[in-house]
Amino acid sequence: MPKKVKISRGSAENGEEHLEFAEAAGWKACYDSRRELYTAESFLAGYYDLYEINKEIYKRLTTEHLSRYDAQSLINTGRHLYKSVSDRNSSYDVALDENYAELCPWAQVQSTGELWDRTLTDLAVAVFDSEKQNRKQRRKQTD
Repeated sequence: MPKKVKISRGSAENGEEHLEFAEAAGWKACYDSRRELYTAESFLAGYYDLYEINKEIYKRLTTEHLSRYDAQSLINTGRHLYKSVSDRNSSYDVALDENYAELCPWAQVQSTGELWDRTLTDLAVAVFDSEKQNRKQRRKQTD
């Protein structure tokens, strides 16, 4: 059974009273009422990601009892800002939006210390974007 979502407000002493948080195992989302901005982080066994999400995604996260997998899948539909991977094969960080820290000042960003440079990030985005047409076929093969 999925855990209940915890909703909290930022602390007034840290000047975060405009922040509302929702979290459960494997993810945390934030609504910044001052900037009308919704962001989220997801984490699982060596993988950490930051996303900009929309109001509808945030609302679904806070009102529905989602499994960890379903919540992370929902968050993953947002705009990817940052990724950190630390598994047994390699460790690296990718700043897909260089303003990720400004967009998510609340996040406890996990980092390996091996940040890809802008050129490598641009190349990776171009390669994976060019493979979009194959996703549907590849998913059919694994089902």
